[in-house]
Amino acid sequence: MNRRLITMLSIMGPAMGVLIVLGIFGEGVERFAWMAVNLSCAFAIGRARVHNAFWHGVVAGFVIGASATLVQGLFFDAYIANNPWVPQRFSNQPAGFDLRVFVMMLVPFIGVAGGLLTGFLSYLADRAMRRRQEAP
Repeated sequence: MNRRLITMLSIMGPAMGVLIVLGIFGEGVERFAWMAVNLSCAFAIGRARVHNAFWHGVVAGFVIGASATLVQGLFFDAYIANNPWVPQRFSNQPAGFDLRVFVMMLVPFIGVAGGLLTGFLSYLADRAMRRRQEAP
């Protein structure tokens, strides 16, 4: 495992979390920022030519996704204040639904989903880089 590479890529998680909490991304734009993060991580892992690109992507993606969601949960009041569309989306929930608890419960799930996506994209990037190098 290339710990230096994973550490460098993992910095994107808290950075994305802060950008989301500050409301930099409007409604519907955040998913494109996440795709850019996942693709850039996959490209960096593929280009690094590590031994097992898939697992490098899984670990980096897990840390990125979980830490970004954790930042949102820890700074929940600022997150809601800067992203007024979030509570509107959850306005139809039953009585007793706590959005803050829900965000904190999402931390491991977002981490796993982000890890698997980044791992898969890293695997594809690694294969593409290897084929490109092997081509005459």
